[in-house]
Amino acid sequence: MRNDVWYAQSGLRFACTRCGACCKRPGFVYLTRVEGDRIAERLQGPDGTADTLLGELWVEDEDGLLVIDVPEEAACPLLGPNGCTVHDIKPMQCASYPFWPEILGSERKWKAEKKHCEGINDAAETYSADDVMSILSLRRRTRNC
Repeated sequence: MRNDVWYAQSGLRFACTRCGACCKRPGFVYLTRVEGDRIAERLQGPDGTADTLLGELWVEDEDGLLVIDVPEEAACPLLGPNGCTVHDIKPMQCASYPFWPEILGSERKWKAEKKHCEGINDAAETYSADDVMSILSLRRRTRNC
């Protein structure tokens, strides 16, 4: 068991409610090509590839990652009227929210994130420090963060 993080004893409580609030915040969503291909196939059929949506849904950065830019006062283009249109295959960055290093940095930051995420609540499932580290490990495989 990890004892070197502020939530080591209590764990963190979170359960995604699929409210889409996280998808309506400005920022960047990073995807690998594999994730992009999977999403493109879902959106465009068997001939869809990450390249077919390049410039339309995402751009490619200098490291070869695909990037969706979510501007201020907008939502992720993958968010539909009933939630994320690719929820079951969403990018690891999205799947690992709210267990992001910048949110996990302190208890104050975690509590501040509650204002944006109804899934962070005292009735939600408890994730141990080891659970959180496993999630972060999966995220690191798709993006060095």
